[in-house]
Amino acid sequence: MNRRRVLAAVGAALPTLFLSGCLTGGSNPIQRVDSGDESNGATTTLPEGKGPVRGESDAEVTAREVEDRENVAYIPENDTVRYVAAWRHTNHEEVEAGEKPEREATYDTLPFTEWATRRCTLAAARAAADHVRSELEIAEPRSIRGSVSSSVEDEERAVVVESVESYDWEGNLVHETGVEFETLVAATPKTVHATYVFGDQTAERDVPIYARHVVLQHS
Repeated sequence: MNRRRVLAAVGAALPTLFLSGCLTGGSNPIQRVDSGDESNGATTTLPEGKGPVRGESDAEVTAREVEDRENVAYIPENDTVRYVAAWRHTNHEEVEAGEKPEREATYDTLPFTEWATRRCTLAAARAAADHVRSELEIAEPRSIRGSVSSSVEDEERAVVVESVESYDWEGNLVHETGVEFETLVAATPKTVHATYVFGDQTAERDVPIYARHVVLQHS
């Protein structure tokens, strides 16, 4: 089902998917993982992750982000963007239990074109994941997540829409999306058209979208 969906975002950081634990991978159809029972050397067989595979949906999905964060500034003299690269706590020794320490920002800069590409990609990840959740009628955000990857073959930077299946250290199923991988691929858009607006500056990118099924085992 083709729908035009517009995501209006204000630069929220994309949450990272991977929790503490091991990501099953490799080329074999089954990954054997130590269950942690050293008394009898028992092992647990977990299913294998799948993908990434390019999305197959022709749905027209768009994303738009308008920059309004105080700690991000456009520098017209050299067409760069100044942003917070890290926060440093400055008074650890003086902080009492339960209080928040003071902190100061460490800044860095990027050319506007590179910065805009990153922001468009992040916006596209949110839009793609929202679209897939809506198409598959999945309300739980952790079941379908959008992430940015630089490890997709032939892509410098791509969005990956991931369905998540997780197990505890003994191999017991903790969470599953309940969606066949072929269904995920079919619902994932091939491309998201993303727009980033920063004052008078506007950038547009067509971001490739891939689908992947992730199997996690928590240690």
